[in-house]
Amino acid sequence: MDALWPDDPQWVGPYRLDGRLGAGGMGQVYLGTSPGGRKVAVKLIRAELAATPQFRTRFAREVDAARQVGGFHTAQVVDADPDAAAPWLVTAFIPGPTLRQVVAEDGPLEPDAVLRLGAGLAEGLAAIHRCGLVHRDLKPGNVIIADDGPRIIDFGIARAVDASSLTATGAIVGTYSYMSPEQIRADRAGPASDVFALGSVLAFAATGRSPFDAPTLLAVVQRILDDPPALGGLDGELRRLLVSCLAKDPAERPSVAGLPAWFASARGGGAAVHPPRPEQTVVLAPTRPGTVSEPGAGARMGAVSDAQPTAVEDRATGPAAPQPGAGRVSRRALIVGGLAVAAATAVGVPLLLRSQDGTPSSPSDASPQSASSKDVTLKGPVSVYALAFGPDGRTLVAAGGEGTIWRWDLSTERSTTTRIGVAEFIQPNAFSRDVKLLVRAEKNKVLLWDVITGRTVGTFTGITSYRLQDGFVSSMSLSPDGRTLAASTAKGLYVWDVGSGRTLDIHEDCKSGPAVFSPDGKLLVSGYPLQVRQMPDGRMLYTLDEIINPREAVFSPDGQILAVVQQSNTVRLWNTSSRQDVVALKGHRNQVHALAFHPGGRTLATADQSGSVRLWDTATGATTATFTSPSSIEAVAFSPDGKTLAAGLNGGTSYSTHDTVRLWAVP
Repeated sequence: MDALWPDDPQWVGPYRLDGRLGAGGMGQVYLGTSPGGRKVAVKLIRAELAATPQFRTRFAREVDAARQVGGFHTAQVVDADPDAAAPWLVTAFIPGPTLRQVVAEDGPLEPDAVLRLGAGLAEGLAAIHRCGLVHRDLKPGNVIIADDGPRIIDFGIARAVDASSLTATGAIVGTYSYMSPEQIRADRAGPASDVFALGSVLAFAATGRSPFDAPTLLAVVQRILDDPPALGGLDGELRRLLVSCLAKDPAERPSVAGLPAWFASARGGGAAVHPPRPEQTVVLAPTRPGTVSEPGAGARMGAVSDAQPTAVEDRATGPAAPQPGAGRVSRRALIVGGLAVAAATAVGVPLLLRSQDGTPSSPSDASPQSASSKDVTLKGPVSVYALAFGPDGRTLVAAGGEGTIWRWDLSTERSTTTRIGVAEFIQPNAFSRDVKLLVRAEKNKVLLWDVITGRTVGTFTGITSYRLQDGFVSSMSLSPDGRTLAASTAKGLYVWDVGSGRTLDIHEDCKSGPAVFSPDGKLLVSGYPLQVRQMPDGRMLYTLDEIINPREAVFSPDGQILAVVQQSNTVRLWNTSSRQDVVALKGHRNQVHALAFHPGGRTLATADQSGSVRLWDTATGATTATFTSPSSIEAVAFSPDGKTLAAGLNGGTSYSTHDTVRLWAVP
């Protein structure tokens, strides 16, 4: 997974975007987090497609048709909004490498493993076909090898049979190396076309090459149309099965419905005397415009097609490639040992929010003071992901989005920059209390950097080399004394000793959400639902079930109040001593990205993606002042004397100097 680009959205609908997974002909695909804290894949449709009325019609109709897809071996579709300004589609995120990545790293699979793989993929295609859909772009990059079996992902080229009239005459949809002859001829491509693609994918798994591989695109097309498949040294039932699937005539190919049994028979050493009969295309009656189909178990909405021609194998839109050596044995064991038949976990189930009656809310009709005091703009990086004042208040330090650390002398407003040797920061980032260290997540590991020299701190090599396996880091925090590091990930809460790099604890029941130490270091809050742990022993004291979908969190200077961003634009205050809800701060109309307490403890600053900043009286819940900036704010910080508020902006789309740090005098 790659970091978000500066001009990428932070949110799509109710889904927070965490990084880039890849791109296809239809748009960009992101790793996201659902309101319930689940990881999802979010596809955002390209603007030029969204501007076409015909495309929106096709998108809406195909989403409606694909809601019916279920089964164990497909990535469930979670949500979609065809009517949004930028239409989007959300599917379950399936952790694991693609088949292409597995073969590239470990080499071709053994015949028995290919047969097991084929059984799972055939079962997934059968589920798709039962709903009147045809995938039309099955390829190694669209097959994820998950812990519990293979998954067919990216219905970006899938097409509902009943919506085929929306395809322009002569349009070719798919990836050439795995296309069927009828797709290349622009004939009607039914379920048998997917059988041909399945044969090509399995041949790739068994040999490491497409069965119609050739040096030029024209030669590939010619081979698919006229030549027999190149199946290397394959023999026996596997070869017979692949030859049958790769028949030039769709009517001669076996049906998907009967393939799993054929695979099982071949694995058992027997032979299927009568291969499964060819598939018959089933045409579903079009759903009336405007109607909504009820989703099946574990899914809310369906897959969608991508009618953009694809001439070459594009980048897989599934999970990022694994780090070298990570998980190789488990993946090979998974395939050879047997592909489990298990349902994918339901993702993105909407939460029914309880009524907030009886919970104090901030006055919505308050008339806060509009800040008109001195506004200082500092030239800085393209975007700011972390921001902190030095202990003496004379310097300001920021982690920039292009892989630099910026330091300003506030008396002169002059800056110095230090490149830390990476192309781009991947959130989150956090400074130590003394602002001498920057801790950040890079892909699946955590690094500590010296803010002045820009070098990885040599005494912390244990953490530098530590890998979080498949856990995506959502938040990190250093204890006030700098001795303990906590990271909240999709796999659990990790806690390390900074000096030795030794792992102190892994709390697998505490996943995602913020991670923050109390000012005295005696409490650690993390996860969803929020768990409050006693430190340093890590014992859980209680959970804050009342706070729904926590995103950011910060303690007051005395540790008595915990402020948490709930859902998107509400901030809840929690008294850690009485363990009671204090007040809900409501006033932001957009997602709150950053918050910070004033050193005095009574004032809280919050900032959102529209550039709006509010100061709150935490005792009354009233807004006391507002500030505005031209773009989304990613970080805020008060100076040690409390007289200045700094805000770090996401301020541009190219890596150059921008007006991305604002300083305001606090009223």
